[in-house]
Amino acid sequence: MNRLQKFVEHGAERPGRTAYAFNATVLPEPEAGFNWRPVAGFSAGDEVLKDPRLKTVFQTAIKRGFAIVSRD
Repeated sequence: MNRLQKFVEHGAERPGRTAYAFNATVLPEPEAGFNWRPVAGFSAGDEVLKDPRLKTVFQTAIKRGFAIVSRD
């Protein structure tokens, strides 16, 4: 797939990080007790319109192959 995708870490007790990548194979290992899951229906254009700060995150994903956003 040639589009930027959104992945979230799912675990039993708390929410995990969010990652953006073109391919799940380039993602780093999830934290212990978590696994990466793709977010269906993700649109990078829609997301950046909602939150312009994501532009730099998306630029990082394009340069490095992925970008991670830590939970707050």
